[in-house]
Amino acid sequence: MPRTSASGRANRGDHVKLEKHQPARSRWQIAPRWVELLVVSVLTVGTGYFTGRVSEKSAQADPPQPTATVTVRATETVTADPTATDAPTGSASASSGSSDQLSGPADGSSPRPAQGFLSDLDAVTYTGYYTSDPVLMLGVNYPKSVRLGCNTSSSDSVTYDVSSYKHLKATLGIPSDANNAIGSVAAVKVFDASGKQIGQAVQFRSSDTADLSVDISGQDQIRITCALVKSGDPDRTGTMSGLGDAVLTS
Repeated sequence: MPRTSASGRANRGDHVKLEKHQPARSRWQIAPRWVELLVVSVLTVGTGYFTGRVSEKSAQADPPQPTATVTVRATETVTADPTATDAPTGSASASSGSSDQLSGPADGSSPRPAQGFLSDLDAVTYTGYYTSDPVLMLGVNYPKSVRLGCNTSSSDSVTYDVSSYKHLKATLGIPSDANNAIGSVAAVKVFDASGKQIGQAVQFRSSDTADLSVDISGQDQIRITCALVKSGDPDRTGTMSGLGDAVLTS
């Protein structure tokens, strides 16, 4: 039997060791790592899918509960007044207090005083010269007076509403400051609304005065005119009259 040298043993021993450290692989040991990764992936996806389905079913099984809306209505407590009565509108008790307010004129205007000055009334209409001013006649001042022009045509006139009055009184004369006063004679006339003369014409001159007193009962309006009967200056056809403190009484 041939001897084996030491180097030959050594080589054989190294070969034996290599065979122990590098065993031969079987065909079943080629893909264990890939199988493991595949299994893990499948398990992960499956777990997520089933977990999501369970969560979705849970969410569908327990829908959110609607929030209840509470409406609060405020109520007012009214205490009945024991003294109050259920009197209907327009009852006799409500209208009885208004009877005193209807004591005035039917047209709603304020009642006229029992006495009033003609100069305090507004003229309904007038023609020619007319004013409500004081006059001085024969040295006497008449503060509540009417001035009315006088001419030969009797065209100067003034109309007043004298409803509710029954009498007209005035002192007639020619004012001291009037033109063509000296020697002139004038006459005042009063007419009703239809143009009919009430009473007589009253004449006066610069040297004296005359009293006018006319019954105007039942008259709504009166028209007063003045005519120049005689002119103190032949070249003039007009002058002025004064109705001193002309007063209306009822």
